[in-house]
Parts: sequence; C-alpha cells; structure tokens
Amino acid sequence: MIYYKRKHLSIIGVALIMATLFISCTKNFEKINTPWNGSPIATVPQLYVAFVSNLAEGGDQVTYNSWTYPITQQGVVYTRPDYPYGGDGNNDWNNFYHNLSNYNAMMTVIAAEPDTTIYTNVKAMMKVLRAYQAIKLSNFYGDMPYSLAGKGIDYSPSNTSVLKVPYDKQQNIYLSCLADLKWAVDNFNTTDPKQFSLGTSELVLVNNISQWIEFANSLRLRIAVTMYGKDPSDATAQITDALSKPLLDADNTNVGLYPGTNVPNMDLQARAYSFGTECRLRLGTTMWQWMSSTNAQDGSGIFDPRCSVFFEPNNDTLWNPFPQNPTNSTPAEGGDPYNEGNRDADWANKNGNNGTVNLYADFNYYWSRDGAATGSTGSIPELFMTAAEVHFLKAEINALGLGVSVNGATAQTEYNAGVTASVNFWVSQAIKSDIWVVNKPAGLPDAPTMAAFLANPVVAFDASDLGGHGLQQIYAQEWIDMFRQPWEAWTLMRRTGGKTPMDSTNATFYTNTYGSYQRYIYPSSEKQYNAANWQAETGGTDLISTKIWIAQ
Repeated sequence: MIYYKRKHLSIIGVALIMATLFISCTKNFEKINTPWNGSPIATVPQLYVAFVSNLAEGGDQVTYNSWTYPITQQGVVYTRPDYPYGGDGNNDWNNFYHNLSNYNAMMTVIAAEPDTTIYTNVKAMMKVLRAYQAIKLSNFYGDMPYSLAGKGIDYSPSNTSVLKVPYDKQQNIYLSCLADLKWAVDNFNTTDPKQFSLGTSELVLVNNISQWIEFANSLRLRIAVTMYGKDPSDATAQITDALSKPLLDADNTNVGLYPGTNVPNMDLQARAYSFGTECRLRLGTTMWQWMSSTNAQDGSGIFDPRCSVFFEPNNDTLWNPFPQNPTNSTPAEGGDPYNEGNRDADWANKNGNNGTVNLYADFNYYWSRDGAATGSTGSIPELFMTAAEVHFLKAEINALGLGVSVNGATAQTEYNAGVTASVNFWVSQAIKSDIWVVNKPAGLPDAPTMAAFLANPVVAFDASDLGGHGLQQIYAQEWIDMFRQPWEAWTLMRRTGGKTPMDSTNATFYTNTYGSYQRYIYPSSEKQYNAANWQAETGGTDLISTKIWIAQ
C-alpha cells in the first residue's frame, strides 16, 4: 500500500533499513535478532516498494495548493492561506533521505548476490527514480546533501561522519543525476531472460523495460534543457545524445503512479485533504486568458478543451475568474466548493455552510475526489513526466538551437504534437475517472475540434518569431500541461527567467506578495543536527529569496 502520512513513510523507510542493519549486529543477540517469521533481511522487491512509496505526494500537496499555484499563476488563492509556505516541504525532504538509505541498502543486498549481473535492470530503475527525486528536491532547495548522504548503514564509532553530511552544489547534483540516467539508458536490457523481475512489486512501469528506457532518456532531456542556461557545454552533449535515443513522445507514455492499476491500493486521501476547507484555490485570470477568447461568463469564449476538465464555473454556473493580482475593489470571495459533504449529495452546492457565496470559478471538484470517495479506486495519476512535456522540450530545443541547428518547422511540429498529446491525456483522465459524473466528457476531441483549437490565434504557433512569441507559446502550453505538476511549472518559470504566463494587470501585487519566493528554506532539523554543514552552506542566513543555481 502507498501511504501518504509522513509517519507511515518514515516507518517504511526505517523498518526496512533496520532490517538490513540487523545482519551485521548479531553477536550475542542471535535470538533477539531472529524475527518470529520470515527473513531478517529486506528483499530487493521490498526495498523497491519502500522506495516507490516515498515518491507519492502526501501533505506537500497543501503547499502546492496554497502557494505554488499562485506563485506560478496556474491558479490563484483569494486570500492568504492558513498553511505556511513550504510547511510540508519537509515531507519531500524526509522521503528523499529515507530513499537514499533504501537505495544504498538495496545496492548492499544486490552486491551480496552470487550473480549481480541479473540485477542490471533493477539497478537502472533505481538510478532513474533516485535521479527523478533528487532533481525534484534540489529544485525546491538548491544545494543539498547528496553524494555522501543516506549512508547511515555505514555508521560506526570510528565512522561518525556519515551522520553529518556536507552539501553538494546543485550543478554537481545535476551532473551526477545525468550520469546515472545515461548509465541507465545504456544498460537497460530488453533481451536477457535472466534479468531479475520485480513482478507485481514493479509499481511504476510494470516491468516494461522499453518504457523505462524512454523515461530515463526523457528525464535526461528535461534535466539537460533545464540546466542549459547555466551550463550549455555539459547540457549540449546530453541533449544531442538523448535526441538520438527513444523518448516518451513515441508512444505517448505518461509516467507516474497510477492508482487502481499500477498501484492498486494507493491511498489518495491526501488529495481531498489538500483541497479541504482551508483551500482557497480558484481559476485565475492568467490561465483564463490562455483558455478563453473573451470574458463572457457563460463560457462561450472558451476554446481550450482542457478548461472544463481543469476548472468549473461558480455556484451560479458562471465562468468568473478571480483576478490574479486583485485590488482593494475586488469583490470578496467565499463559498466552499471542495466540501465533499455538500457536493457529493448536491454537486451544484458550492456555497459555504455559514452563508458565504462562491462567486468565482474553481478548480474542478473531481481532482480532490478521485480515489478519495467511498467505493472509488481512483484513476488520475501522480505524474512524473508526460509525453506532451517531451514534445515541448523538443520544440524549445529546435526553436532556440539548443545543441542542434534552429529549425522552425520541427519546432512547430513538436509544439502541435505537444498540445495535442496534452489535450488528449487530460480529457482522457476525466473520462477514465470512476468518480467523475457531472460534466464528464463523452470522448476525446474530434479532428475538426482539434484543428480549430490549433488554429486559434492564441494557440497557432508563431514560427516567424521563434525566440519571441513562438517561444512564449511553447512555455505557455508546457505550463498548462503541468497543471497537476505545479512544482515543475515553478522550475520552468525560474529557469526561463519568468517567461511563463504572467498577468500584467496590477503586477505590483504579485511582486510584493510572491516575487521573493525562489526556494524553500532548509528544514529546521538541518540547523539542529547538521549545524556545521548548514552554516557552511547558508552562512547562517537561509532565505527564500536566494535563487537556486538553475534560476535565471
């Protein structure tokens, strides 16, 4: 089972690591260290499941809904959130360092096997997942302990340094992860029948090694493009090689944790929790400008098929977006559109129990209810990477000439393919959801609908201005596709120097309210337990306004 509560994740990580520690601590404790049933050593499948469990989104979703969405302007909160900024970022931090221990424990178990070569695919999977999680965390914090971290298993009275670990520079973390991903791409084996199979424990791509190669290579492309502005030499070599090998765009594979299928017992209560009473998320004017050609509140100007999948009208069925940068004259918002007690019984009831009225369009209620309602197994995944994003990365590469010659025609082809893949994926999520009832799409957009969408003046690719308007369109559509990956949209915003969509109306509000948010500050445990290294990294001042290395 995939748990979302931090205490459960900690128990999984610690218990399995302790299981491996016990094998070296048996002198005079044979009976104490002998479990009542089963082996005292964690198996490779057990360690793999533990690792994957710590990739699931948990309480950190509260931070995304309260802060990351308004920072990226993918959404807006109508008043200051109750949850502190980055307050649940520690969840990501703790999960990652549990996973570094899980990773090192698994490598120890594999190294003790008579034939380690049969574990090549498993080792490659672990390198890919470790790289994914390391880059995600580094994009929250910047520099962090990495190369020497997670080695508590090596602790002894004469080797205490493993408990207090220095910080790696973000650039070095990026380069290390790229090396791991290249190794994985080059070493995954699709032909050797002797390769160890994780069986039903493989919860990510269900043992499809060809898709693992695509995922590893696509992740490598993302990381290389992200760092290109800071280290073009290293990035270029990775981009060139990645483009010559399989990518996720070939078969429209979208990688993540899929509840009800790949992860049959995945606990999704954190989704409902993050959209609870304290969630003030609304459709903002920034996103609305990219989805509707007019401000008609009857929705007649909506041209993007994803709009009614991502969002829903207010209590009076009006598409009234909340100003991204409100003024003192903005009417006060209220209501309770994410209240499952009200809306499960009466979908149209978005007003609050205390008489407050829902005036503005909301995030679609079903994003919080998928898998959280009684009898619903859920189907909407927690995404790692989409095929659409790969198309947008290739569009950017060709528009700017990142490691290749500038090619406007290829940039346009990849852009159109990315938009189409994004629309089809997100509409299909609504279709597949077993809890989605009201306004559920009947099917994917037909060819004429998609042709009209791609021809809309806002969407139609501007190949005449590749580095200007055309590039803005690529970033905008990638930003839209990252609707349920706001952390990735935040990375995109920072690494492009703020070239993702931003509402220019009353921009001073945004600057004063969110302009300083560049990163999370380190968990307090670092200052307490890793004080010398924390001091060396921060100089004693840990600020949210300090730009991380990849930021422009």
